[in-house]
Amino acid sequence: MFPRHFPSPSEIFEALLNVGMRYRQGESMLPVRFYVESEATAEGPPEVLAAVALSRYLPLPEDGDVDGYARRMERLLQGRRFGLVLSSTESHHWSHWLQMRSFLSGFHGALGVPLGGADSALFLGNYRHTPFGVHKDDLHVFYFVIQGRRRMSFWPLEALSSRPEVAPHADPGLKDRPHGVVPRDAEDERQMMAQARVLEAGAGDFMYWPSSYWHRSEPSKGLTIAASLGLGFRAPMFLDRAPEQPWPSSLRHGELPQDGRWTLPGSVRAALARQARGPGLRATRVTLTEGWARFLSNGALEGPPPEARGLAPLTLEDTVVASPARPIVMVPLDEARLVVAANGYSRTLRSTPGARRRLHALVEALNSGRPQAVEALEESFFRRLPSRAFPRAGVRSLLDELARWRAVWRHVPTRRR
Repeated sequence: MFPRHFPSPSEIFEALLNVGMRYRQGESMLPVRFYVESEATAEGPPEVLAAVALSRYLPLPEDGDVDGYARRMERLLQGRRFGLVLSSTESHHWSHWLQMRSFLSGFHGALGVPLGGADSALFLGNYRHTPFGVHKDDLHVFYFVIQGRRRMSFWPLEALSSRPEVAPHADPGLKDRPHGVVPRDAEDERQMMAQARVLEAGAGDFMYWPSSYWHRSEPSKGLTIAASLGLGFRAPMFLDRAPEQPWPSSLRHGELPQDGRWTLPGSVRAALARQARGPGLRATRVTLTEGWARFLSNGALEGPPPEARGLAPLTLEDTVVASPARPIVMVPLDEARLVVAANGYSRTLRSTPGARRRLHALVEALNSGRPQAVEALEESFFRRLPSRAFPRAGVRSLLDELARWRAVWRHVPTRRR
């Protein structure tokens, strides 16, 4: 399931430190929410804190670890329970992105590639119930317990579909739409719980439920950390503004990038070709092609990994290496442009036919997984290539960008004793 290891509390703490640092530097639109029990009564419904105060409630380096963070929250909140929810966790920690991608690879190999994207969310806290109550998602969810124990209540779709707040929306499509249920009073909640099935999991365990199931977490002792991975069987999110037409709903595992010679799957190419049949749609087709290249190079995960920060520019003396398991891909856009994509990032390049062949050779060399000297890559690329065919600094610039995307990294040979 996870070739490296199950997600760990220390990695989760690192991800939250990254979020806290970015939030305090002014990125106020990060997908993080903090919930705290009402001051009026510890039994009251959770409420979200104002965003202007959120920086006080995000982890700090001096917390040391998630348990230290929980102790600070207990002091700050005077014992009231809390919950922290982070969406797109894969985009805030490199190891978490690798873990979710490796899990998906097994799923894709067995069941194909759903194209609604897959997004990991983090749930941390000692809250009694899911902060947003009894609800259902539009995703099929794998739920990994990382620390503590988690009890979850589940109801099949029909168990709650006759309730007044649900019945007006209970058409056949409800099973694939998000919706919530609010108990009217204690007796109503007691009757609901009598219909529920409760599952419990500890650290290292995982649960699964389909999009048709209502669910809610139940009280448990101490701090719990869990990560969910939600998968959707709908068109990718980047197609939301595209002209309506039949897009593929899934692909075969073998249609994801396997090496540098990969091309867009035939069903995707056919759908993109239809974008060119109306006036003014050429730019749309190019934009959508770039979107598909990013999405599929990311293993159908919704978010890319965090960019590598603080990297020094590559020099001629450096050696770089890439992973054949996560190949860099090239997709032509038209006669003069192509897109280079890796790990959910992309860059559009202008090139002549001669330069395009050199770019293919460059990508193929990197995707071999063998260490490549930067000087040798440049020398091979520009040998007998007219100076106007490609900028002289272009290869180094592309390699630096691939390094920021974590598609290549500096290779340091192991010293023999």
